[in-house]
Amino acid sequence: MRPLPTVVDVSDHAVLRWLERVHGIDVAAIRAMIGGDVAAGAAYGASAVRLGQVRYHLTRRAEQIGAPGVVVVATVTVQVRDRRRPS
Repeated sequence: MRPLPTVVDVSDHAVLRWLERVHGIDVAAIRAMIGGDVAAGAAYGASAVRLGQVRYHLTRRAEQIGAPGVVVVATVTVQVRDRRRPS
């Protein structure tokens, strides 16, 4: 008999579904909010949209599955630099 693994990887999908089902997080509402946030940039063909401290990376859906549209493939937190001169 093989020894049991000591480390178990948990997929992002499993975490997302757990948040949705156990904690009642409305994933569809979050998805719609992000889609609304990036819609204007996507319409102009942007590859990324920055809103506040979040940068959304976009890709054309046709490149992935042959259907029209845009997919948000990543979100990255951006550090905002203090542009004031030191006194």
